Amino acid sequence: MVSKRLVCDYLVVGSGAASLAFIDTLLTELPQAKVVLVDRRARPGGHWVDDYDFVRLHQPSILYGLASRQLEGNWLKLLLGRFQLPWRHRATKAEILAHFSEFVDDKVASGQVVYFPGCSYDFGGKGNSSGEHHFASLDGKLQYAVKVKDKLVDGVRGECKIPSLCPPEFPVDDGVPLVTPNQMHDMHRESSGAAKTKHFVVLGCGKTAMDAIVFLQSEMGINPDRISWVIPNDVWMLYRDGKGDGGPWSYPRALLKAGGDINAACASMESRGELIRVDETIKPTRVRFPVVGRSEIVLMRKIKDTVRRGRVSSISLGSKRDILVGFGPGERDWVLPAPADGHVFVHCTSPGPFNGYPGSGELFSSDQIELGLLFAPPISMSMSCLARLESARKKGTLDVAFGRELIREMSVDCGSDASDDEVLLRLIRGIPVDDQSVTHIDHPDSDITVMVEPIITLGLFLAIVDPDPMVGYNWMKSNRLSFLSIPGFKSGLLEDLDAIVEKGKVLGYPAGKLRMIKKMAEKLEPLGGK
Repeated sequence: MVSKRLVCDYLVVGSGAASLAFIDTLLTELPQAKVVLVDRRARPGGHWVDDYDFVRLHQPSILYGLASRQLEGNWLKLLLGRFQLPWRHRATKAEILAHFSEFVDDKVASGQVVYFPGCSYDFGGKGNSSGEHHFASLDGKLQYAVKVKDKLVDGVRGECKIPSLCPPEFPVDDGVPLVTPNQMHDMHRESSGAAKTKHFVVLGCGKTAMDAIVFLQSEMGINPDRISWVIPNDVWMLYRDGKGDGGPWSYPRALLKAGGDINAACASMESRGELIRVDETIKPTRVRFPVVGRSEIVLMRKIKDTVRRGRVSSISLGSKRDILVGFGPGERDWVLPAPADGHVFVHCTSPGPFNGYPGSGELFSSDQIELGLLFAPPISMSMSCLARLESARKKGTLDVAFGRELIREMSVDCGSDASDDEVLLRLIRGIPVDDQSVTHIDHPDSDITVMVEPIITLGLFLAIVDPDPMVGYNWMKSNRLSFLSIPGFKSGLLEDLDAIVEKGKVLGYPAGKLRMIKKMAEKLEPLGGK
């Protein structure tokens, strides 16, 4: 093993969408910073590298990727060459990977980034007694020790786990035909038409399963009568072709108006054309917000054989070579007739963003930044905001004094001497990614204040990123990843903060938090009507 020593300002682990959006804004604000970028994969792009080839963005390309360059490409070429409105463009896997790879190549060529693909960071030895960080090549031939002047940036805690890399979490007998969406795509590419004689069973209710349902019909030509869909939980979906503005604060705002009643908030969003569900007779139990369009929902509703018995617990071969699908205690097995090879199960049950690492919510510390969501997806804007806050801290333009005042409002016995890192640690919190207490509508531990937090976080960002709140506001207006960059879009921030203060006790906010929100709103008064 050959050992090498490196020095950098920021050591970034992971080269997925989160890390690259962070690096892009960081280097725009701090062009002299040196970044070492480490990733286990052979190329940038995170889960997109391993995802199925027919995957594409759920949301418009104009709000995803990197702030410094357009993912959708040249607008004139889109309009004249593809007859497509730029805000209707949804990037393919190939376009996304090219977007990220070109960025990394450019930053490596500029000398701002040193990139180490095919390497694994040692989280167990993070910042050891010598202050060094370590990573090594996956083949074991090279080991690196890194002196980090500023911070480690953990960009892998929010990694999306996809079927091609995650076997089902339940037993499946040998002999049961089970494929991932990647393999389903290969089957279509290599098949001479034999797939049309199969009965496909799609497992899961997330966007991957929805993509599989659409692909089976639109590309593989499978009759919907030959498709079954196992739906553990119905979910609310954002309607791409509806009347809603799609802003990341639409759901928290609906919760405020409904006094914290999640079902009432979702019903009001559905009535406005912002949300949609697969079956209008079944009330969803999850709030996850995959984004779907009219053509997709039409195809999903063509599937009449839907199985709603909870999560699959096993798939086994019966004595007559039939297939038994188990659903755990209290639920009868679902029996599929022989022969077993007449069926194909499509595995879409991987955890996705609910990867078992919800994080502590503590994004900033003196030596580390954890890249967590500040707002609802798409993720890119959250990461750009985190980098903007870090660059403000580094340049000394962060309004630390006002941050201390906000902390004192919440807790009178601390905050007066908080450092810049402590201000960020105390005030800027991530949204916990929890499949139960956050997304489950009727879960007893559901915390409404957590779901409303993105509104407060937007206010905190604008209040402390600079002494003048218009600086942060104008930065967001100019950032292509932000909804505020869309002509005519208004944040409604002050009105939302007033509503939180008014209904705060009902929602469960402590008195100190409400005092802090009120003080923050006073500073943000110049944003009235914006």
